[in-house]
Amino acid sequence: MSKKPQPSTVTAQNQLVKWINDAGMSDGPKKASLLRKINEVLLHQLPDMIPVYMENVLSNVTDKFTDVKKQVISFIEEISKSHPKYLPKVVSHLQLLVIDSVVAVQKRAIQAASIVYKNILLWMCDPDNEFIEMQHVWEHLTKLKLLILNMIDSENEGIRTHSIKFLEIVVLLQSTGEDSGDEFSLDNLPKDFPFLKRKSLEEEAEHIFSLLLKFHNSQMISSVNLMACMTTLCLIGKFRPKYLPRVVQALGDLHTTLPPTLSQSQVNSVRKHLKMQLLNLVKRPTSYDMMPQLTQLLLDIGMTPQEINKALPKERRNKRLGEIKNGDAPAKRIRVDSPIVNSDSNSNSRSDFNLFDDENSQQEATSKSIPTEDSVFEGLNNVDLVTNLVMATLRNNLPETMPDNFAEVYKPISNAGTVMQKRSLAKMMMTLIKEDITPAQTSAKSAGIPLLKDDDEKITLKNAVAKLQESSKAERQVENAISKLMEETRQAHLKEDEKKSKEKEKPPPTPTIPKLKQKVKLLKLQEITRPIPKEIKEKLMLQSINRILKAEKDAAIGGAAQIRSKLISMFASSYTPEIRELVLNYILEDPLNRIDLALSWLYEEYAIMQGFNRLPVTLHPKANEKHSQNYNQLFCALITQICESGDPVMEASKDILIRRVYTEAPVVTEEAVEYLKHLINEDKSPVVALELLEELCIMRPPRAHKYVSSLACNVLHENEEIRDLAITLTVKIYKCSMDTVKKVIEKHALVYLGFIALTSPPSEVCTRHSRQWTNDMYKICLNLVFALLPENPDLICEVGRVYGLAGAEAKRCVLRVAEAPLRGLLPPGAPLLPAIETLLDMCPRGSETLLTRIIHILTENAPASPELVERVRELYSTSVSDVRFLIPVINKLSKREILAALPKLIKLNPQVVKEVFNKLLGLHNPHNEDLPLSDAIFSPEDLLVELHLIDPNKADLKYIIKATAVCFAEKRIYTQDVLSAVLQRLASEPEIPVLMMRSVLQALTLHPALAPLALNVLQLLVDKEVWTNKVAWEGWVKVCERLGARAAAALAMLPPLARDLLPTHLRAQEYPPVPPPGSTPHEPLPPGMD
Repeated sequence: MSKKPQPSTVTAQNQLVKWINDAGMSDGPKKASLLRKINEVLLHQLPDMIPVYMENVLSNVTDKFTDVKKQVISFIEEISKSHPKYLPKVVSHLQLLVIDSVVAVQKRAIQAASIVYKNILLWMCDPDNEFIEMQHVWEHLTKLKLLILNMIDSENEGIRTHSIKFLEIVVLLQSTGEDSGDEFSLDNLPKDFPFLKRKSLEEEAEHIFSLLLKFHNSQMISSVNLMACMTTLCLIGKFRPKYLPRVVQALGDLHTTLPPTLSQSQVNSVRKHLKMQLLNLVKRPTSYDMMPQLTQLLLDIGMTPQEINKALPKERRNKRLGEIKNGDAPAKRIRVDSPIVNSDSNSNSRSDFNLFDDENSQQEATSKSIPTEDSVFEGLNNVDLVTNLVMATLRNNLPETMPDNFAEVYKPISNAGTVMQKRSLAKMMMTLIKEDITPAQTSAKSAGIPLLKDDDEKITLKNAVAKLQESSKAERQVENAISKLMEETRQAHLKEDEKKSKEKEKPPPTPTIPKLKQKVKLLKLQEITRPIPKEIKEKLMLQSINRILKAEKDAAIGGAAQIRSKLISMFASSYTPEIRELVLNYILEDPLNRIDLALSWLYEEYAIMQGFNRLPVTLHPKANEKHSQNYNQLFCALITQICESGDPVMEASKDILIRRVYTEAPVVTEEAVEYLKHLINEDKSPVVALELLEELCIMRPPRAHKYVSSLACNVLHENEEIRDLAITLTVKIYKCSMDTVKKVIEKHALVYLGFIALTSPPSEVCTRHSRQWTNDMYKICLNLVFALLPENPDLICEVGRVYGLAGAEAKRCVLRVAEAPLRGLLPPGAPLLPAIETLLDMCPRGSETLLTRIIHILTENAPASPELVERVRELYSTSVSDVRFLIPVINKLSKREILAALPKLIKLNPQVVKEVFNKLLGLHNPHNEDLPLSDAIFSPEDLLVELHLIDPNKADLKYIIKATAVCFAEKRIYTQDVLSAVLQRLASEPEIPVLMMRSVLQALTLHPALAPLALNVLQLLVDKEVWTNKVAWEGWVKVCERLGARAAAALAMLPPLARDLLPTHLRAQEYPPVPPPGSTPHEPLPPGMD
């Protein structure tokens, strides 16, 4: 008996249905309240009904009200906790909510994603789950993770904070834990899933952790994000000790130089939060190895050793305090290979704060004599140097009287003179040195002096000084050269004026007239100056543009980002190749964030190429420059550098950037299209390249005929996946494109179709090691033309033409491949297509079997039309000599035509012969299978008789024997009665058929009851002097031997001459007297013989 539902359950279910219906008719807060009730009842009271009503809740993902979407997020979160088996159905909806347009929904979705991510990993550890579902969930989870990772650069502060917390969960879950206990870690994941590669997950966690460090060290970070990121890093350091050294390094950098954008109250909050996090780290057992660094940081913040000792665990208080006072190294040294923050050019660390001894850096510093923290530390160990430094500082800065608050504020340094105190002092001095270097760099930039890039080398104090000296020297040379040119110009101008004044001077006409006062001539700048030399001008220009490029953040803060982008695009497209290279390198340093600048530059180049720009004449390129070449070079440089960049950070966004460049560029050049073909051939990003070609063909119709060739050529690709995708996209373009594009696709299809008529495969199809045709090669060449056949049936004519020229193996392959497309093209009962009519009229030589197959498909499930029968009859009489051409319509031909073709038909394969006989007997066509045999073209006995009467001169005897054997094999049709009628008709023929006696023997074998009929046939043949026909006489004798004593009556009828021809054992038998005519025979006659 089935268990009846409880009344409470029924009531809850009814209430649930009512709420669902009300929610569908409501909106706003009321709908959100109803959804909250639905979630509560569905998840906790009626969990068995979740599959039934889950879609009603998930369908509100696109609702316009924020509270409704939040309820959907809560439902997904609870599903992942209590009912993880439904995760494959809800994970995609969470992905949509993360990219919602409402910020509040995004925050709530990211918050839920942190919980769902962990629950999914726990669910995947269950071995009872299906592999396909887990792979589906993991794919969506990977996309979700990438979306949230990109949101760390969002403009909204709250989204950034929630993204940081999500990345914290990802790092903890995708990294190994030494003593994780009950906490989940990478060690808990199964190792037998091909889509879960533990090494890749661990590398991803390492990469995300590096991004968090970079974000933490950013100069433009807000106080809320900074404290959230600080908390995240400390939690990671607590639970994953391998990250602790880098976490302490980051906290030390933060203490040394806080972001300049923070106000005083924010600075106090950040320092207070930093102190709290350091105290939490000190209490952890895993921080034992990092205790010297942590205690030094706490001392720098302002804590006393007693306060630090009080914060330590009891078992380590006294020992650690002694180490602090004495400055000794910890008992257990830090691992040399522990992870340290990289000091490459991409790092955003504010200082070189380093808590570890690096022997290699010390050796380099010693060899290059560059001031580093280690060199400053060594200098502090020299008493004379320290004394001189203190005296030089106090000589000019020490006040005459001690300030009043100095005694209150001053605290003696408890660990003065220890190694840790000296190391901390060296770090602080290096920070001051760097701050001194920064203004020097700023002044150098304002003067146009080219300094070294941060990516090339790190500028130390000595390097900066040397660089400034070199730059000053270069600047003085430039000023001297300009001054010299100006002085020469002025002297030449004065000489010229003096000469002109002398020529114009004339003697006075009378001595009484005074001389006119000479006018003062104003100086003109163009006359007294010369243009700056080209080399100097280009150098100054490069320095100016370099300053504009480095002012990205300043322009963003000042609201001039768009103007800056326009200036950079204009300069890059209008000036020297050096400037173009400088801007291009700048874009490629961070293409993900500077792609808009690259597109702006592309459009500027396009405007110059088309003559749309209205720039001043001085900014126009030279007349001999090819504008299209500049555009093409920029386009190709962008896509090649993006695709071939080995940066792992760029790997995830490579496809997005390539898509943006190709889809948003004003023109896609031929070289850019060739590069897409290169990506497909090299199997680098084939799917993206094919989809881009499809988008170009659909979104840019005027040039689609140029792009589609690059797509259609991939239908011959050796990779099956690429080949199938190329065919699918080509057919899709063919359906929605103009005639010019269709002609290009048809041209490719016909060219590939023509390959099958060649004796050896072309290089486009075959590999290097194989130069022989295979079935797969034939199919590859035929795929495109048969894929286009439903859209353009006229292609069947070209298929027939090439089919006639192809070899036997190619023809067989064409018939196999064409079966499914032809059946789709020729539905049952449909009228004859014009293309099929044209093919029948053409009837190319050698294409008879293809035509036969087409006619067979047309008549397989529907009777042949009179028009089709007439065409087949006409072709058979004029062009086609193959009798197989008649088989599809043979049941529509006249009996005379069938009998004329019968000698040729029986020479075919036995299976074909059997099919023909079934058609003739009305058994093959389903429309006639219920008709009686009398309504068929031939009755069974007529067919067998006609086979016996075939002239041996028209068909070999062996084919006739095989044909009759096919009939005798059909015992259901050729029964005893049918065979009896056949033997009677054969016996009544004027001439004895050649195979008559063979058929009598076969009939006796199948039906021994036909013995009386066989005896009667023997007697009838005696009257026809059977012994005169050698073949018939041998059969007559064999039948007598088969009948035995029952053949005595027939033997008795033989004349003496015939008896002498009998074998000895038959001649010795006693013959009974011959019964008189009209007497009753001893044995009853079979039916039909009375």
